[in-house]
Amino acid sequence: MTPLLVDYRLEAPVALEARFEVRGFTALLGRSGAGKTSLLKALAGLLPAAGAPWGGLSAQARPVGYLPQEAGLFPHLNVLENTAYALRGAGRFAQAQALLDELGLGMLARRDAKALSGGEAQRVALARALARGPELLLLDEPLSGLDATTRDAALAWLSATLTARKLPALAATHDPAIAGMADWLVLLAGGRVIQQGVTREVFTTPCSAAAAQLLGFENVWEEGGVGYAIRAADIAVTETGLAAVVMSARAHGEGLRLECARAGTRFVVHLEAGGRKRFAPGAEVFLRPDPLKLKRLG
Repeated sequence: MTPLLVDYRLEAPVALEARFEVRGFTALLGRSGAGKTSLLKALAGLLPAAGAPWGGLSAQARPVGYLPQEAGLFPHLNVLENTAYALRGAGRFAQAQALLDELGLGMLARRDAKALSGGEAQRVALARALARGPELLLLDEPLSGLDATTRDAALAWLSATLTARKLPALAATHDPAIAGMADWLVLLAGGRVIQQGVTREVFTTPCSAAAAQLLGFENVWEEGGVGYAIRAADIAVTETGLAAVVMSARAHGEGLRLECARAGTRFVVHLEAGGRKRFAPGAEVFLRPDPLKLKRLG
């Protein structure tokens, strides 16, 4: 699949310059307010912006399918009617039914949109977007309203569907777990793209503190002029290491979550097992980051 180069500049509602590639299922990862939704709307022709591809074309003329944060189905129409909405001609309902069948949604065709579960509504919204034959699918915080189990199943289905159709997609998200399932990952912060690449490589080698924080690293700090990042589960409490003081200790699933302070830096540690009395607030502990999991930034 040939990469699609995106190069856009927005002035409002967020000042943003973004130049990156879309390769297969691409995640655009950024915090709330970073401009992810605005960028997707600009690509769809729903916000004024300068750039390529499709700069200057009306929304109707752009070969994109756009799924907003909510599924956006018409509640007074059934699934078949929603799917056929973007089609024209006498055979549009037959085309819509064929698409629903292809996507494994044929049994829902006569069901009212308002009677669908969250996961079903997201699947039908995708079918409606695919019905117009887009060259790029834009997904704004896909599946964010679903519980974790339903979300993961729906995301796996979405990825398989896009792969089978060889359709590139750009999914805006603030969730590293969703971003981790993408083929290509783009990090957005401070009004620009700060890193992009194969998802596994970006997670393995964050380029900066801002990138590490977006990727879900709980511990990011600087020592001796060098930046470091490590996940909370990759720090052990041992007899020697980095001296720190326990600020709080509380249950975390079957384990324990410690919040510690060292030289003005806050550390979060997830332990698989441990006793609260041993880690009373104010106690001194020694933290040892796993050297194989420790990331050096920059």
